[in-house]
Amino acid sequence: MPIEIQKVRLVDIAKKAGVSRAAVGHVLNHSGINNVRVSSETRERVLKIAQEMNYRPNRAAQQLRGKPTHMLGVILNTVNTAVFSARLSAIEIEATRRGYRMVIGQVQNDLPDIQGYLDDFADRGIDGVLCLFDVMQDMRTALQPIFKGRPGVVLHAAPILKSQSSVRVDTTSAIQLLVDHLVERGKQRIGLELWSETDQLMAVRRNAWREALQGHGLPAPDEFVWENPERSQRPTREAVDACVVDLAVHQKVDAIIASNDEWAARMIQGLRRRGFRVPQNVAVTGYDNIDISEIIEPALTTIDQSHADYAVAALDLMENSLKHPQTAIAEQRVVHPRLIIREST
Repeated sequence: MPIEIQKVRLVDIAKKAGVSRAAVGHVLNHSGINNVRVSSETRERVLKIAQEMNYRPNRAAQQLRGKPTHMLGVILNTVNTAVFSARLSAIEIEATRRGYRMVIGQVQNDLPDIQGYLDDFADRGIDGVLCLFDVMQDMRTALQPIFKGRPGVVLHAAPILKSQSSVRVDTTSAIQLLVDHLVERGKQRIGLELWSETDQLMAVRRNAWREALQGHGLPAPDEFVWENPERSQRPTREAVDACVVDLAVHQKVDAIIASNDEWAARMIQGLRRRGFRVPQNVAVTGYDNIDISEIIEPALTTIDQSHADYAVAALDLMENSLKHPQTAIAEQRVVHPRLIIREST
């Protein structure tokens, strides 16, 4: 026979804390904000007792009463899993600090899946939604009716509707940091590896690379840019070898800025197969600062995308939209990346 677990009620916590039920509701469920006042001492006592009694709020009841459920929905892209997983972890830490719990859905630029998750989140009474996926240019028009009329949505990189807020990492400054660092290390012929010639983010990197090199008075010919004909973020041995031959052997570059850390790690292996030493003959930089960047030999100089700062910015924008749904002004926050210097340069 199943054991029935008695759910802890607000009145139970109030009785043990020696305060009113309204005071407990104010502390735990943010109810009665304009009518109930509690001291910081009382708040700490209620929180401690709630934790000891393993209190869990009734989200369904909050939804029925039109109260915030303190649930946060996240739609996660499955393409660049390592990066978005690290960003998701930072968001979860920040969301927990602010009293939110998270519900997560994974998509791969699939319109019906995105709409399905948004509808599921709305049915569950979820307060706000963070969309952690890159929106390709050809998807924007199709996504507009899907997002119309949905408050509390924060987009990654760029909004879909003018009324939406978004957070992006400053890709241009990241490439500038890498180029500046390589120039400081004496590199004069700096190549660029891109995993796709049609991806918008790769185009931003290419333009930033060219402007940074020109700012140093260095050459930036098209021949110094290698674009993967396989159009894949995951490097194959054949693609890496082709890149090494084109850039290191034929163009004689003395540094390669790779599109991500996995490409950079494979690039080091490919250079070694051709007899190049890293960084003595060819320096290599990565992008993303995932775990592999520290454990390969030599360890990767790379870009850290400041996920903790991203999480704070995203939650700030979402909460502002929820607090002032009629008057909130769409805003874009820009997160500044960090250069992580290691032995590959």
